[in-house]
Amino acid sequence: MGIIYLLRHGETAWNRAGRMQGRKDSPLTQRGVGQARAMGRLLATLVMEPGTVPIWCSPLGRARQSCSLICDALGRPPETVRFDDRLIEIDDGNFAGMTATEAALIDRSAWERRRRDPFRNAAPGGESCCDVFERSSAWLAAVDLGDETVVIAHGVFNRMFVAAACGLNPEALLGFPAPQDAIIRISAGSYSLVETDYTD
Repeated sequence: MGIIYLLRHGETAWNRAGRMQGRKDSPLTQRGVGQARAMGRLLATLVMEPGTVPIWCSPLGRARQSCSLICDALGRPPETVRFDDRLIEIDDGNFAGMTATEAALIDRSAWERRRRDPFRNAAPGGESCCDVFERSSAWLAAVDLGDETVVIAHGVFNRMFVAAACGLNPEALLGFPAPQDAIIRISAGSYSLVETDYTD
């Protein structure tokens, strides 16, 4: 495995409102658009071949919107991107679209189980972080990665992806920052954050 540049979509309306998105979607805010453009500018300076580096992306709308802006910065058409359902965000099940307060009100016991141990406990009808870790591990094992690869995905997915790619304990990465204005560079079993020039 060569170098992986791991990106998260820019800020969305539901991110700002504190709502769980999961497989549902909300559009990028103006801040999110700026973040995605900044990640694209940074990525263009990091990769050796911006026009041909393989780009994999989650098919969810917020990731697609961010990807289109990133591709603009790289000077390449979005049609060159490979979309893969395995890169999709955690399924928040019945809690999707809700704030933490709303989720606790509709099913306090399920919310408390998930809050106490999100790695093993899923939202009703959804996935656990363990499920996402297994999915990201399977993707890494199945895909033939080149010298450089770009992956555009989501907060929970990216945390589990870093654990899988670096051989780390995934539970220890539950609190790992999932930046929307930085790129995670993964190489030789370790990772680092590369900050963009984005400012509010």
